[in-house]
Amino acid sequence: MNEIMIVPMTEEHIPAIAELENQCFSEPWSEKALAEELNVPSALFLTAMIGGAVAGYMGVHHLGDCAYVCNVAVFPEFRRRSVASALLEAHMQRAKEAGMSEISLEVRTSNAAARTLYEKFGFEHLGTRPKFYRSPEENAEIYSLYLNK
Repeated sequence: MNEIMIVPMTEEHIPAIAELENQCFSEPWSEKALAEELNVPSALFLTAMIGGAVAGYMGVHHLGDCAYVCNVAVFPEFRRRSVASALLEAHMQRAKEAGMSEISLEVRTSNAAARTLYEKFGFEHLGTRPKFYRSPEENAEIYSLYLNK
């Protein structure tokens, strides 16, 4: 099995990440929207690479001393290979180094795999946002990880 390499997202990754968005989300980010994130000082988008191929990505915005996870996605053929865990670990390390106190996110109520992953890393379930998602409409579960506990 090839090693997972976590690197900052670059323009060359964007077509593959846009394809991943199309495969994973009912309201995917466009190539243009992803490219714009490269110029946002508060954004940190990381790409997971396996054998030279984009395996997944994770986007985070830093807001004050809090980090907000925008998206996490892994191509189906790379799932169950610790790609999401590697991305999450890399972001957690960078957040700690940057002096962040919290990482927060929302996840679809039905996404049991993602919820299990976040809980494994110590994220606390804080509540539910009713009808947060569209296409299909669904509640979001709110999670936060407090880094200085």
